[in-house]
Amino acid sequence: MIAFELALAHLRAGPVRSAVLVLGLALALWLPALTWSAAAELEAGLYERAEQSGLVVGVRGDELDLVMSALYFRGRPHDQVAYGLVDELRHYGAVLPVHVGHSANGYPVVGTDIEVMERRGLVLAAGRRPGVLGEVLAGADTAEAFQLAPGDTVRGDLQDLYDVAGAYPLQLTVVGVLAPSGGPEDGAFLADLRTAWALDGALHGHDPLSDDDDQSPGEGEVIEASAAVFLFQEVSERSLDSFHLHGREDVLPLDAVIVWPNDQKAHDQLLGEAALDPRYQAVRPVEVVRTVLAIVLSVRDLLGSIYTLVGLSTLAFGALVLHLTLRLRQAELGLLVRLGASRATVLRVVAAEQFLLLLGATGVAAAGTWAGLALLETLW
Repeated sequence: MIAFELALAHLRAGPVRSAVLVLGLALALWLPALTWSAAAELEAGLYERAEQSGLVVGVRGDELDLVMSALYFRGRPHDQVAYGLVDELRHYGAVLPVHVGHSANGYPVVGTDIEVMERRGLVLAAGRRPGVLGEVLAGADTAEAFQLAPGDTVRGDLQDLYDVAGAYPLQLTVVGVLAPSGGPEDGAFLADLRTAWALDGALHGHDPLSDDDDQSPGEGEVIEASAAVFLFQEVSERSLDSFHLHGREDVLPLDAVIVWPNDQKAHDQLLGEAALDPRYQAVRPVEVVRTVLAIVLSVRDLLGSIYTLVGLSTLAFGALVLHLTLRLRQAELGLLVRLGASRATVLRVVAAEQFLLLLGATGVAAAGTWAGLALLETLW
């Protein structure tokens, strides 16, 4: 106990030196700890989501783009499939259409069947499920970021500033807030497909020109009323009946369809038929995630080698500082011996100092790792 008291007193006497040693050791511990912890959490999260998602069907192209858009709502495929594909896939098993590409306040608006709540284990924290056009559910992180509650409204982000013929951003009504799930739904708005198509402009309502708008043109002047200019920008009791669909529903766009096959036979049959279809592809998310993680883990291993060198250099630096410190403290340590302390006691004092330095560095590294993981989770 006396050894620790003497060691702590000495560390307090040189706060700058002690702080430098603690921070140097903490950095050597923090870098590998954060890297391995972040990689482990990423691996676990990606695999869990992929294993729960059956097969993903979409247009032929980059498999990573397809999986990232369908499962994690990041980006979108280079092309879309028609809604009619959903009916073609129903005999293989349960299907879930996914429409991404729109956002509100910078958070993705995902058009899907609200059946996704049962499939993903989502639970309402407040409010109710969407019932009519223009209603959405807010994920836990989304609601927290903008302090949203049932009854609030958000406006869809403008997708193309120069598309004057397209739909204006639609005002969406938040009717429910989801409890935290740890999945990408936390940072998104969930809506039904008709609301997503309304954001596309394929489903919209026209505001008829009023008498004030119907003005007689002056000489040499032509006034044209564009349908896009008078599109309803919100769904209300007044405007709901006027919303109508342009084109057939079976040709409206989807980004992907998630299929949970009924059995192994249906699983293999869908993969085989999709392999022969020139339009669509069916991918196993687990395989795509495994390919991505192989790259991530190879980078982690490379960083591990670098961090090993950093750690060794830090230990060498610490050993040098300890050696120089002991030489400078010869008179002090000699005084302890002359006062009756044994050499074993002196060694215990020195060892206690190193233990306290390592303990402080471990605490700083652990706090830094926790903060880094929290930041990465927010960004992801």
